[in-house]
Parts: sequence; C-alpha cells; structure tokens
Amino acid sequence: MNKPFLPFSVAMITPFSTNGDLYLKGIPPLIEYYKKQGVPALLISGSTGEQHSMTYEERAALFSEVKKEAKDDLILYGGVAAVRTKDAMALAVSAEKSGLDSIMLGFPPYLRISQQEAITYVEKICHTTTLPIMLYNNPPRTGFDLHLETLFKLIDKNPQIVAFKQAGNPNTVPHIKKQLGKAFMVLSGDDLSLIKNHQLGFDGITSIIGNIFPNEIQFMIKAIHEGKTEAGEKQLTKLLPYIHSIMEMGTLRSVKYLFEKQKIDVGICREPLSVLSEEEKKIIDQAFSK
Repeated sequence: MNKPFLPFSVAMITPFSTNGDLYLKGIPPLIEYYKKQGVPALLISGSTGEQHSMTYEERAALFSEVKKEAKDDLILYGGVAAVRTKDAMALAVSAEKSGLDSIMLGFPPYLRISQQEAITYVEKICHTTTLPIMLYNNPPRTGFDLHLETLFKLIDKNPQIVAFKQAGNPNTVPHIKKQLGKAFMVLSGDDLSLIKNHQLGFDGITSIIGNIFPNEIQFMIKAIHEGKTEAGEKQLTKLLPYIHSIMEMGTLRSVKYLFEKQKIDVGICREPLSVLSEEEKKIIDQAFSK
C-alpha cells in the first residue's frame, strides 16, 4: 500500500461553472494536468477547494469523480470538515466508499468548540472510517486551536491518526516531533515558509502554489530533504515575485485565472469570492510575462 500522506501534495481547486454549480466536466482535464506535471498526491476539497461552500452531496460527487479520473495514479486525500458532526461522519464514509487513500480531518468553522468537544468530534469520525487520518489545525479559519495535550490524547487512543497539518503556531512542531517521533508526519500549507518550516521539523506541504508551480515546489522539497537548503532557497527566490503577485490579487482567484490562461476550464470561485477584474488580470499577466 502507498503511504497515505506524502511530503508533497497539491491542494486541488474545485471547478465551478459560471453560475456557481459544481462543474464535474472540468475534472478530467484538471486531473490530466496534475498527472502530466508529475504531482504525486492531491488534497480534494480542502480550503483551496472551497469545501465549506459545498453541500455534502457535492463533495461526495467530487470525491467519486476525482477518483474515477485519477484511478491509482495519484494518492488522494479527502478533505473532511463540517459544522455538524454527522455531516463530517458522512463525508468520511463517502471518502472511503469512493476509494480515496486517506482523509484530512478539519475542525468545524466558526463554532469555537472546546478541547473535549474536539475529542468527541474526532473520535466519532475515527469510528466511522478505517482510512488513515491527518488532523488539520487551522485556527485563523476555524477560530479553534487544538492543544498539544489534546492532540497527543487523540493519537494515543486512535492509531489511524498518522499525520498532522499545522496552520497554527509552527513552533509547536518540534514538540510534536519529539513526542511522536520521525514516523509521525507533520505538514504545512504555507508555501512561503516551506524552508523555515522544514527547519522546525515539518515534513512537507499540501501546496496551493503547487497548482501553478508543481515542479518547482517539488524540487524545493527534494532539495531541503537532501540537505541542499541553498538550492531550495534559490528556487524560492525565483518564485517569490510570482507568488506575491498571486497572493496580492487573491490566491484562489489568481490560480483559477492562470488555469484559464492554460485553456484548462475550471470556471470561477463561488461568491462572495469574485473573478479578477481586467486590471487585476493585467497585473498577473505582467508578472508572468517575465
């Protein structure tokens, strides 16, 4: 069996039509693109995939369609998170039925649950699926921060939790690695901090910028894992003008526009996110013309 989580994966975008409907016809060319670019793994329906704008039925359909197109050529993580525990449980079941390799389990947004409520939430999902699980701590988006004590309790009781994505305080990672050992994988979602995070003990990334620069981000990860930090830093320096332009115009909006320029029809972001204005498109075009 392949490893359920890798040092490099891409947080895939979700195609939507111009009226905001889930656009499953956009999946085949998108998966073909990822395959041609040598992307080894995809995170389906994460934050980059606009997960919280979608219904359970849409996300289940997305899991199924991506697996159908990817076959066994890509390792697939299903993004699972919901305001209601029973919806998260249903999504975990759907991910397993669709044949995904693992799930990334995020916490409910907005509610600011307690640590004990987080334990109950996670354990109910663990009892629902046999898939390997990566817990996702993202306080800036959810308003909830998983304490290390809670993380260690959950891992001790639920051995299928084999990875952790930390979008909160990166300085917790040395403590996590010391407690759990090298075999326990810790990932980030911050492309700009990839090298700095590696020095703290992060094993890799579910990359957003990897949608546009998959080979370059993968090169950086390989370089720093081989101790060639200088080569990784040089690569990052080359990418910085492009990354800053993407972020300045809105990362997800810009990524979808750049796919459009490559004739890959992924449509628009769901409102209230907007499409790039003509002036914003010119800024992206100018940055990438170099």
